[in-house]
Amino acid sequence: MKTLLPGLGTAALGLAVLFTFALALTTKMFTLRPPSGPDAMGLVVVLFLPVAAWVLVLVAALAGVGHGGFDWVSRSPGVPTLAVLATVVGLGILSTAAAIFSLEVRYSSRTVLGFAGGLVLPLAVVAFLGALLWSEPAAVSAARWPRPAGVALAGLAALSFAGGLVFLAMTSAEKARVVEEARQANEDWEARNRREMDALREKQAAELAALPDDAPIEVFLSHLFIDKSEEHHQQALERIRALPDLTARLAARLEQPEPLEREHVLNFIAMAGTPEPDWEPLVRTALVRLAADYRAEAKDLSIGRITHVKGLSWGALLAAERFGPRRFEEEARELRAAVALWPNEGPRKDALAVIDLYLEGSPLPRE
Repeated sequence: MKTLLPGLGTAALGLAVLFTFALALTTKMFTLRPPSGPDAMGLVVVLFLPVAAWVLVLVAALAGVGHGGFDWVSRSPGVPTLAVLATVVGLGILSTAAAIFSLEVRYSSRTVLGFAGGLVLPLAVVAFLGALLWSEPAAVSAARWPRPAGVALAGLAALSFAGGLVFLAMTSAEKARVVEEARQANEDWEARNRREMDALREKQAAELAALPDDAPIEVFLSHLFIDKSEEHHQQALERIRALPDLTARLAARLEQPEPLEREHVLNFIAMAGTPEPDWEPLVRTALVRLAADYRAEAKDLSIGRITHVKGLSWGALLAAERFGPRRFEEEARELRAAVALWPNEGPRKDALAVIDLYLEGSPLPRE
């Protein structure tokens, strides 16, 4: 078996040389400018070729250990194997890194370093291992040249490991810096957002407080829109409920031809808590008018008043729900019949599902 090791090692070295020259040709002697777009996927070969070559070099080196070519390293069993393994792995890392670095067009030294690490270094190691494989172990141990060459290669491997540790430390530090910057930027954004929201809430509160009681009811109702906070909504609800002639003003607003404008009134009733008894006729009328709108637009979608097939029904029934379950069952059934005429299946089904919940006495979703 021991006599077969030089042949095995030589075969591995031969393939390693082929991969090494293939790398040099692929990278145009390490002057290649990396392609962009889909063609960039082909750059994986620049990683594969040196890795494959150095795996074969490692096979040859271990064959050299078995042959006795590294007995001069130490007489202790296992030490030559560990030394060879560490050295070849370190040199492989250094060589592969040099090949990849040759693709960094930002650096003028990329070709020189790529040539030295990706071509000269592996060929030098191949020559060193070839000499050991085809020399008698006793002659190698007596010769002077293996030790300085081995020390030089081991030193390069040690530099590779040291450089790798430094690179990992720098990478970790850079990642930590990026994380810290992101955290600080997020904190700054949150602080700035809080200031902006506080300023907006103060502005909205001031606008509400400055409204005279005889301001149009739709202006008060706009303070219940979703761009306002829950706290502001409560302030607006209290202010609206205290307005003089509120029911009459709400009824007048429900005369608007646009269903969305009428929905703002119903939204107030849905949000206002316990409703006033005289608001019940308002909701009843609103449901009947909304059904009429659905029927008309189902025949002619160009009218464009039904802005949200499900949302308008949902909003109206949320107001109706405030008066107790199924209080407006007759109007809800009329609304359902009108919605059932809607020509678009998806929106029609969504709206009917909400209406059916109300008719069966189930609570309507709030969101």
